[in-house]
Amino acid sequence: MSVLISSKSFDPKAFLSAVHPNATYQDLAAGITHLQSSLDARSEAVRVLVEDNFDRFVAVKASTDALYAEMREGLLSDKAEFASRPLVDCLKRSAVKANQVFLPVLENSAKAQKLRTTLGVFERSKFFFSLPGFLVEAIEAGKYEAAMRQYNKGKFLLDSRPGQLLPVEAGILDKVWANVEKVMGEMKALLLTRLQEPGRSVEEMERGIEILLELNTPEDPIWTYFDSQHKHIMDRMSAAYRTGVSNIDVIKSRTAPDMSPPNALRQILGAQLQVCIVALESKAPEAVIAQAGGHEVWKAIWDMVKNVSEVMVSSLPNFWKIAKSFLEGKFKRPSSSRRSASQCRQMALDIIKLYISLLSEFFILSDVLSKPSTPNSPLHLPSHSNSLTTAHWLAKILSEVQDCVTEIGALELGEGGLVKGLMESARWRFEDVLVRSWLRDANHIYALESFTPDLSTPSTTLYLNYLESFMRHLATSAFKIAGGISADSGSGMLRAAQQNVVPPVFITKITKAFLDAMYAILDGMVVLVAEEVPPGVVGGAPEREGKQELIDLRDSNTRLLLVISNFAHLSASLIPSMLSQFENALGVSVEDDRKTLMKSVTAMDKTLFDGYVKPKAAIVAAILRDGILDKEMDWYETPQPTEIRTYMYKALMGLVEIHAQISRVAENLLERGMHALVENAAEEALLSFKQVKRFGMGGMLRATLEIEFMHQTLARYVSPPAAKTLSELYNKISQAYARRPGDENLQGNLDSVKRTLAESRRATGIEFMCFRAPKERGGKEKKEKDEGRERGKERGKVREVRRDKSSAS
Repeated sequence: MSVLISSKSFDPKAFLSAVHPNATYQDLAAGITHLQSSLDARSEAVRVLVEDNFDRFVAVKASTDALYAEMREGLLSDKAEFASRPLVDCLKRSAVKANQVFLPVLENSAKAQKLRTTLGVFERSKFFFSLPGFLVEAIEAGKYEAAMRQYNKGKFLLDSRPGQLLPVEAGILDKVWANVEKVMGEMKALLLTRLQEPGRSVEEMERGIEILLELNTPEDPIWTYFDSQHKHIMDRMSAAYRTGVSNIDVIKSRTAPDMSPPNALRQILGAQLQVCIVALESKAPEAVIAQAGGHEVWKAIWDMVKNVSEVMVSSLPNFWKIAKSFLEGKFKRPSSSRRSASQCRQMALDIIKLYISLLSEFFILSDVLSKPSTPNSPLHLPSHSNSLTTAHWLAKILSEVQDCVTEIGALELGEGGLVKGLMESARWRFEDVLVRSWLRDANHIYALESFTPDLSTPSTTLYLNYLESFMRHLATSAFKIAGGISADSGSGMLRAAQQNVVPPVFITKITKAFLDAMYAILDGMVVLVAEEVPPGVVGGAPEREGKQELIDLRDSNTRLLLVISNFAHLSASLIPSMLSQFENALGVSVEDDRKTLMKSVTAMDKTLFDGYVKPKAAIVAAILRDGILDKEMDWYETPQPTEIRTYMYKALMGLVEIHAQISRVAENLLERGMHALVENAAEEALLSFKQVKRFGMGGMLRATLEIEFMHQTLARYVSPPAAKTLSELYNKISQAYARRPGDENLQGNLDSVKRTLAESRRATGIEFMCFRAPKERGGKEKKEKDEGRERGKERGKVREVRRDKSSAS
């Protein structure tokens, strides 16, 4: 504006510099002269115009002054603000009205223009504006790969057109991209958090690691995963162990029985064994055995082992799969980490070592070769649990450990035999626990003997069936724990073939335990006789098959006979059968041990048998000795006998009572017992008659009559040794006969003795009927009659010899 001549702010210097920047001084001087001439000419023209129209100027001036004065009084007064107020007021009202009418239109127009501009920006960059929402939805849906693809696409588009954006558009996109980066930052944090969470699948973890590696996070995602999961697995395993042990201690304390009464443990174990052994014959024995004494503690121990194993099995395979991929070159960042890749293998081994250390701490595991047996039992095991229940739970716990070890072994971690050593140590320790329980129960199992007859095996008790089931089940369980047969085999597997090879050290341990248990059982059977009233005998006694009378089990002789009868069955059948099954199952020979055991059984049987027979035989022997060596009896002067003296009846009636007791209690011992008693009676008679210096005719006939009466009455039970002794006795009587004058009628006297003998036999037929052979046993009776006839012939020969000797004298 300063270069316009007509402007009030005209500046000559600015005019010259703008309009005539290149003019010379001469040009400017000429211009000034021309300008002066122009101004003078214009001033002259104005003067001439004024002179020509002066009167008009005066008239106009007067009119103007008059109008001005009038207007000053009216229209142009101060009150009307020189007539501008109405106009201003009108303009104001117009402006207000215009604002009311046109301002919204203008604003809407501006908004529309702005919106058109924004829509244009959106149209050109609508992918960017929808990217944050898409990323949020994809992340919430777990579609991290899709979110990563869209993020990379947006980043590429943004980087590929930096000069193509308008300033406004660039500002908007910067804000949008800031939101995108914020969302991706949240996704990074979410993925890092999930890497540290347990229970995620391997695929999910691998996907997260790959995405985080692509996002190039400050943290190395693979080591974030390894560190967090390693710590979590170790912590979970330790927590499961501590919680389990605490729970075991609480349950053990709550369920512990009162052990203060005498023989409390024997009574508790006896009751448990009674139920469990009977259950072995049922269809589902394990259900009963598993619920016997101490099962609450065993269940808690099994739960603890299961929980610790589940932590390992549920976590380590996934951990090692990712670690193995990492060792193979996967999941590595372009910039190498300072940490060695082999550290992840060590982490996996740390987890296995912790598992082994926890189980070793609880069960006091030790190396099989370093310690044949551990003197201390694990503190947390129930002390009042019977061996069958112990075997059941040990096998179940071992199966849980075996499953875990199998899964870990399949991972091929290269752990150097750690898990194999764990199984061997666990089997060895469990075998030790079972053997201790087995031997303890074998020492107390005699409490199950109630002397209830076994109807399938006469003269034995059901206790023998219990023993066989007990030994077979525990031998099978010990073999199962040693790894010889599968964990799901039944209790009768000693009859089955061996499935797996068992280390010799286990075979030796099981064999020793089996034999030690047998010896303990045999000792317990002796205790049954020694105790005043055995634990299993309560009140009366069971009724014998086919008989109405009841036997008195409180009588030690009755129990002794039953025990001897059981020993006979053990020696003849049960022990050989059990040993054969044991040898076949374990694939070993125990011939030397068999001989030693059978010698012990024979010796114990003889001791028990002598314990019954000798007191009885001593009574009979005393009667015979007193009768034969009676001071009032003069064998040289006594007349011819007309009857048998009472001492012989008394001795034979004593044998009748013994015969009745044996028949009533253990008929299978009858022949053995009576043979021994008759042999003892014959020996006592021989010893007594040897003390008689000489016999007269009457003494010789009386001695012959009484011995022959005993011989014929007991003919059924005269064994070869007894017959030999009686033959010596007849010879002794014959040799001690001193012939005197008047002894010529020997044959007549002998005939008289025969009649007396026959009459005495007929008179006592009923009393001594028990000594006769049963009629229903025709073959045996005939054989015994033939044997009696032969013995009669021998006795006849003896008498002929005596007669010839007498005649010669």
